[in-house]
Amino acid sequence: MLISVFGYLQFRESRSYQLQVAKDASMVYKLSVDGLLKTMAADFVGNPSYYLKGNEKVNVRPDFSLPANIFAYSLKKMAPSTLFSRVALSDTTGLSAYLKRTLKIKDFTVSASKDQMISSNAAGRTVGTSSDRKLTVLYNGEVLAIAFSFEREAVLEELNNILDQKDRMVDTATIMLALKKAKGHLSWTATGYGGEINFKDGRAEIKGSFPIEGLVVPDQPSCSVQFAESALVKVWVNASLQTAQLPKSLTINEITLSADTLLKSYLGFSAFEMGPAVTQRDSIITYEYNDDFEKVATVQLKTVTVPYLKLSMAARTRDLQGYLEESQIIGTFDRQVQANSVKTEDLLNKDLFPLYQVFSKQQENTWQLSTLKNDPIKVVSGRNAAFFSATVDFSGIKTQNLFPLLNDWIKHYTHLKITASKLDDKTARLTGKLEFQDQNINAFTQLFR
Repeated sequence: MLISVFGYLQFRESRSYQLQVAKDASMVYKLSVDGLLKTMAADFVGNPSYYLKGNEKVNVRPDFSLPANIFAYSLKKMAPSTLFSRVALSDTTGLSAYLKRTLKIKDFTVSASKDQMISSNAAGRTVGTSSDRKLTVLYNGEVLAIAFSFEREAVLEELNNILDQKDRMVDTATIMLALKKAKGHLSWTATGYGGEINFKDGRAEIKGSFPIEGLVVPDQPSCSVQFAESALVKVWVNASLQTAQLPKSLTINEITLSADTLLKSYLGFSAFEMGPAVTQRDSIITYEYNDDFEKVATVQLKTVTVPYLKLSMAARTRDLQGYLEESQIIGTFDRQVQANSVKTEDLLNKDLFPLYQVFSKQQENTWQLSTLKNDPIKVVSGRNAAFFSATVDFSGIKTQNLFPLLNDWIKHYTHLKITASKLDDKTARLTGKLEFQDQNINAFTQLFR
């Protein structure tokens, strides 16, 4: 019996790789359905009440024929964020209603000819799109094909290819062989890239590799700023970009900067910090008429609460500050009151970042932007095995309610930590851990509660 079950699972695993991905796929993702089911079955034994609660809903839904693995991929000719996937159908009863409810698909059209669907076998297929035109589905009686395009690219041709099994990648291709070796619940691979995520009780563990060609990473990295103990987000990187990897110029709100000039001033380290809210006193200009009926500007100060944001970098500060002032990125007068010559600190041009006041400061080889006035520059020196590190305190962000619109997106998470370390001159190792609210429940299950 055990041999039969094992043989069946191996057959499902092998069959799931056949004709699932386009030949010209650039990045391929694999969700291990069988692997997740095994993990969640073990979790169910220890936490049956969590899984059973809320299951009294009786909405009619179609039957999906789930394989051992589900794949998603991007195409070389499209944006990396445009993704395609497919799932087999064993019953389409209630499919359109299910797609409306779960994926917010609104407009459905049943094709009657090949001209409408750009396919010789298109008749009878149903295409649906979301109201923002980013999500598109195409299905017949056997397969549901899905595309998500943040840039709203034309995806219908590839969706038809999925249903026709046209221009598919064979399961012996290099990318598919790499995915067969990957044992994570969620894996991804591309030329030079690879990684996986495993969902465990209360956390998701991340590991992978990526190319660092174009980056100049020191053999002994270090973090040269001191973060506040109350920091909610801490990110730093000790690496430089090669000039060839950058465009010749960068344009921000009609202000053009020379990438080469900026890179010459940059000394290979930058850090970002976000903390609890701080207060600012901003200038508001109003105009009144005096007794002589002359229009006179009046400056009023308004106190506002803003997130604490700080960007620090190692730089040739004199050269950098001079160039940014010349380019009107940094100024010694607030643009709102410049006509009245009201002296202020060095500020980031409000046309570039109108939300808050951002103060510029420098000390020796450290240049800083901060939403806190007179924010001291704290420089330290400490070796580190990693050249990149990012930590996020989601619990603190939610408690502070700094970004209310994000609370629903981050409600499942408490903390995140990601690091990257150099393996050799061409490759870096990525490791990370994302912690969830309930430490006793599998992280994947919590994503859908």
